[in-house]
Amino acid sequence: MNLDALWQPLNIGSVTIKNRVALTAHALVGSLDNILGQHNIDYYVERARGGVGLILTEAQMVHSSGKGMVVSAQEGWRPESIAAYRRLAEAVAPFGTKVFCELGHMGPPDDNMMFLDNYRAILSPSGIPPFSTSEMPKPMEPDDFEALIAGFVRTALNAKEGGLDGIEIHSAHGFLLSSFLSPGSNRRTDQYGGSTENRCRFLIQVGQAVRSAVGDDFPMGVRLGLEEFTPDGIHEDEGRRILEHVHGHGLFDYYSISGAHLTSVHKQISPMGVEAGLLQPYAAIAKTIVGPDTPVITVNRITNVEQAAEIIDDGVADMVAMVRAHMADPFLVTKAQQGALDLIRECVSCNQGCVGRLFKQRAITCTINPVAGREALWGDGTLTRAEQTQKVVVVGGGPAGLKVAEVAATRGHEVVLFERTPHLGGSIRYAAELPYRDRWKLLIEGFDRSLKFLGVDIRLGITATVDAILAEHPGVVIMATGSVYDKTGFSSGLAFREGIPGLDTVRTLTPIEALDEPEACGERVVIVDDSVEYLGLGLAEFLTDLGKKVEIVSRHMAVGADTATTGDIGHLYPRVRSKGVEITAQHYVAGIEHGVATISEVWGGKEHEVPIDSIVLNMQRFPERTLYDHLSADFSGVLHRIGDCMAPRHVDEAIYEGEKIGRAI
Repeated sequence: MNLDALWQPLNIGSVTIKNRVALTAHALVGSLDNILGQHNIDYYVERARGGVGLILTEAQMVHSSGKGMVVSAQEGWRPESIAAYRRLAEAVAPFGTKVFCELGHMGPPDDNMMFLDNYRAILSPSGIPPFSTSEMPKPMEPDDFEALIAGFVRTALNAKEGGLDGIEIHSAHGFLLSSFLSPGSNRRTDQYGGSTENRCRFLIQVGQAVRSAVGDDFPMGVRLGLEEFTPDGIHEDEGRRILEHVHGHGLFDYYSISGAHLTSVHKQISPMGVEAGLLQPYAAIAKTIVGPDTPVITVNRITNVEQAAEIIDDGVADMVAMVRAHMADPFLVTKAQQGALDLIRECVSCNQGCVGRLFKQRAITCTINPVAGREALWGDGTLTRAEQTQKVVVVGGGPAGLKVAEVAATRGHEVVLFERTPHLGGSIRYAAELPYRDRWKLLIEGFDRSLKFLGVDIRLGITATVDAILAEHPGVVIMATGSVYDKTGFSSGLAFREGIPGLDTVRTLTPIEALDEPEACGERVVIVDDSVEYLGLGLAEFLTDLGKKVEIVSRHMAVGADTATTGDIGHLYPRVRSKGVEITAQHYVAGIEHGVATISEVWGGKEHEVPIDSIVLNMQRFPERTLYDHLSADFSGVLHRIGDCMAPRHVDEAIYEGEKIGRAI
């Protein structure tokens, strides 16, 4: 596909952006003193070096009343931020990338007790608790408006004095300014409520004050949501009216068009399972309103350059945001420009290392690219050729084995990889078989292309033995043989018993066995889910789609609780429930007798009985270390084990350990 449209420069006000690819604002959770720090700078520089045209800083908060939901929220109003912005501007300048500063105030979704020195009343238009916290906020009063407008102005001036190239005012996703725009959260009856014009008044006042302070030659944009995907929120027609009114004031040099908020986050930061391109139609609407002379940026799950170029070619938008795509591969622009499309590592949209960690107050990274967020340690130029290359044998073609093979080969080692099945991927290959989860295949395909490019000797369908490994005369052996599921039914949360009574009287399967042989499950299935992740619900959907009657039982407070942090809950729960899956949290299988499972409440309440043909145990796993133990007695070289072979965890840790050990060889 012709990608030329992406490489055309774009004028935003007085600034020329070298291409049409942007890294829009997203929290990194890396600031130590609530000022943009070196962690952010290293992260941005890596992506500037990779060729991105425009970088938006994570939201710089404009006032202490709205510092944000993350403990590292950056306080842009403070004078100390000026020097931080200057360091960022100077670090990025050699690469020709422009940096705009996003200005924000969290508003209703804020956490009023996040900071020990700043317990406060949350500010809002009307004192309506947000869905996310149910914390009762304070309706804004005249002094609040005055203070916040001053905060926006102060932060904008700090960005300009710090040498950044422009600013963006955040008015989307349920943040304070957008909560005034939305009829669902703004029930005021004064000049700031009621009509579209009144609900836009605060944003216009902020824009006017900031424009007056920074001047006409300093680019200023705004991020707007034209559709909130909530019953009482902004919908398309109202979104049009808002944009028409805002644009009519001639304040903004560009519009970054987004949508949704925390109640519909799966449509804002869409995981796999939600259609791609969900927000592009709203960018197209914006273009019809603002015309050809005002740039529009479109956002959300644009994961490859072909998709991005098509958006520009079709006139949907003037610039594309590729945030998670740049987490997965910060060099995707330069690779695309050099024609190395096969070497781009595409984001799989799992939302685990990025959004999932953000909502847990952890510094973000990328599940498939462990260098993200660790640029100071592992960034560009640090993966150097080994001083002494040697032969490396990797046993296991799952995520850990694939990553360590890739890194070791990149460093010049001769790598042989044994995989006992005919396919690469390990457990990820099974994850990709779940409904709507096929993007996991991108991870496997990316590794496959990379290892072949690097000349790794991949031996599929071969079970490694001690003799086979020793016959290679390796200097290093890395065991990445994964894990096996326990089939006793033991749960550490129910440690008063050794397992599920009567389990031996019914067909018992692991998730892998259920995916491999769903017919073995029969027609009536109970899934015991001892995790808090996607797999249990995904497996329930998989079996239900085959016509089986499924109940999923978990001792935890909620089944698949972690799907809330990845944004999957918004599409997964409604879909699974609509298909008839019974979701039973805070319960456990007390026993099985005569083909009937007794399911009891954890707290000692009521029981119910379920006839079953089989039970699937998504419970504890054990390292598959048999070969490691045998080899350790005979091998005199360096022996490692990584990933689940060390301790069963997640794909994130497996790939991280592959990177770490590959660099250490």
